[in-house]
Amino acid sequence: MKCTDTFRTPPLRHNCAQAVAYKYASIIGMAPDEAASKFEGCATGRAPGGLCGALYAAECLMPGKKEQIEAAFAKVTDGRLTCRDIKGHNPVLCPVCVDAIDTVLGQLSDSGANS
Repeated sequence: MKCTDTFRTPPLRHNCAQAVAYKYASIIGMAPDEAASKFEGCATGRAPGGLCGALYAAECLMPGKKEQIEAAFAKVTDGRLTCRDIKGHNPVLCPVCVDAIDTVLGQLSDSGANS
């Protein structure tokens, strides 16, 4: 399963943050639906600091990896971290942001399992 499988897609129709939390809920020992519900209001620039919701969810799930997550995400978004900036001039589409976070968390969680 990819995060984009539930992002705006029936039947779940998750927002960006929820899609990330749903897939990676096990990192914080939660059920997927419970984790997704915690990020219900964190899309479309409403995450703290205006961060991309997918980025915000990832940082909440792996706070000790915040710098790594941001650095990898910034490569995809030309250094932009807030929803407003990402959707501004030369916008990066939301599914691209969700997929980028999925890739980063997949790599970090795999490396954590192997260390």
